Amino acid sequence: MFRPLTGLPDPAPRRSRTAFLTASAIAAVSLVCAAAVWIAAAEARAGAAERLRERGDDFVELYLLHLDEIVRFRFTDSAVAYLAVAVLFASLAVAIRFGPQWSVAATGLLSGAGTAMIAWFGLTKLTEGLPLGDWAGYELTAMLQEAAPSWYGTADHLPLLATAAGLPLVLVLLAAGRARTRDGYESEGADLGW
Repeated sequence: MFRPLTGLPDPAPRRSRTAFLTASAIAAVSLVCAAAVWIAAAEARAGAAERLRERGDDFVELYLLHLDEIVRFRFTDSAVAYLAVAVLFASLAVAIRFGPQWSVAATGLLSGAGTAMIAWFGLTKLTEGLPLGDWAGYELTAMLQEAAPSWYGTADHLPLLATAAGLPLVLVLLAAGRARTRDGYESEGADLGW
């Protein structure tokens, strides 16, 4: 980008600092929540496995295999999705602050598409249900939810809320910053008789 008065390169893009901070905050929230969900997965799996062993059931080994499958479905896949959201929004923040205009548009589209794909993937998994549709699957899921830390629910839903609210906000802030910059350039040109 060039300054209109001198024609010299502008040392920093004239973009919304708030949009940069918002995208960075969403990336940070998603990254922290991905780590929290991974930690919760280990704690919930250990607690549920301990309860299964205390019962002394003949099918404990089979239940433990089912438990691992449900942990992957409920916890690990969510953590990977939140990690992907963190990478997408960190890239968007870098593009907003340092990249050329086309990189902001391209990274914003990729962030939106990636977030939509992750949401679609999650919804299809929920509609298809658990990989185990028997009573044991539901009982093990209930055990995992009871054994999970109390903060797991917040860590599991916070990235979804931050993304749903943050992506439109970033787009609005960038559009407002672009309009403000264009108005500033036009007023400078008008003063010089351009």
